[in-house]
Amino acid sequence: MSSVLIQGGVIVTMNKKREIVHGDIRLKDGTIAEIAPHLQPRAGETIVDAQNGFVIPGLIQAHTHLCQTLFRGWADDLELLQWLRLRIWPLEKAHDEASLRASARLGLLEMQLAGTTSILDMGTVDLHEAVFEEAEKSGMRYWGGNCLMDRKGSSGPLFRSTEDTLAYSRKLIDEWHGRNPLIHYAVSPRFVISCTEKLLLESLRLQREHQLLFHTHASENKDEVALVKKRTGLDNVRYLRKIGALGRHTVLAHGIHLTSREISDIARARTAIVHCPSSNLKLASGIAKVAEYRRKKITVALGADGAPCNNMMDPFMEMRLAALLQKPLFGGKALPARDAFEMATLAGAKALGAEDRIGSLEPGKRADVVIVSRKHPAHCPVENPYSALVYSSTGRDVSHVWINGRPIVADGRHLIYDHAAVMEEARLQLDRVRRRAKLRP
Repeated sequence: MSSVLIQGGVIVTMNKKREIVHGDIRLKDGTIAEIAPHLQPRAGETIVDAQNGFVIPGLIQAHTHLCQTLFRGWADDLELLQWLRLRIWPLEKAHDEASLRASARLGLLEMQLAGTTSILDMGTVDLHEAVFEEAEKSGMRYWGGNCLMDRKGSSGPLFRSTEDTLAYSRKLIDEWHGRNPLIHYAVSPRFVISCTEKLLLESLRLQREHQLLFHTHASENKDEVALVKKRTGLDNVRYLRKIGALGRHTVLAHGIHLTSREISDIARARTAIVHCPSSNLKLASGIAKVAEYRRKKITVALGADGAPCNNMMDPFMEMRLAALLQKPLFGGKALPARDAFEMATLAGAKALGAEDRIGSLEPGKRADVVIVSRKHPAHCPVENPYSALVYSSTGRDVSHVWINGRPIVADGRHLIYDHAAVMEEARLQLDRVRRRAKLRP
């Protein structure tokens, strides 16, 4: 890989001292080589001007659904369980390989243009090879896998037998986990409602055998929590604790409706929660008590969730909402901008078990780097970088993105995907999916 020198930016390092460096950063052979107020250019080095820009760690979205990107705008104004049964599950069922590929491609394009460099993704129940292939092509740092659903009557059209589900997971692990340094399989049972206990236990066995992440939804919606309690006699996270699902390997999406005992369980187990504020508002699910979780030393990362419950995949929007929503609950100082930015960087890396490689700009870490332009009037005259990034920025301010040292976005243009062609194909494939699902607007 060639060497890149990014000059003259405001470098938000997120290192242990949380240093802000006005200067230069050198990327070489996929790693961050140097950071200093001034670095001398080398022969043959690519020079990128970052003056009037913030240079930040690549943003991490620890809960996404690339398989749903095509359905944006097709599931508005519904709460979670209706949203799944009436729209999302029938649409996921109607995917074929071409539509799933188009959905993944559109989501990857959108997120990378907005500065996302790593994701933890949950697929639909099959055809996940197409998602892995597009993640590999895009250069995204990707954790994810097929969704596991084996409970009849609670999985809609996505039901698969326990044996078939696990066999497919094993096949994907063999073919894709660690295929390159950016691709990682994650065991992904959808949620307790749609999984038998046998499947959950076998999923955990698979996780332990291959040292994978265990990624599931938990306590997103009050009706969901009530169904789990009716079935198991326990609150959602207490049930997950009983079967041995909590631990540093586990990432729980949402975690809104948690009892004090469950919060303590999560903290003791060092399990991560992913806060998805836009999704939680749009589906009327509620507001997670993020400030309280962080006080308990729980790792809380951020994610946009899927496009049809958001309807954007902009990590800056999630940072902004995360910071703002805690203030009416816990006071003006509940979640400062720097803490919200940490949730999208270091906390995301920690949730993924990758804090030794990503999440901050430090020599020796992988070169996942983003430049955010300060040209928009909304940035003027803000001088505090965290305030500007969290409260004044959007994904449309991103000018450059590198993942593992590879340039992905330059001057706002995606270097791998043809923007117009991806959108045209998405529209075509949505029409085909909608017709197969027999859904009308």
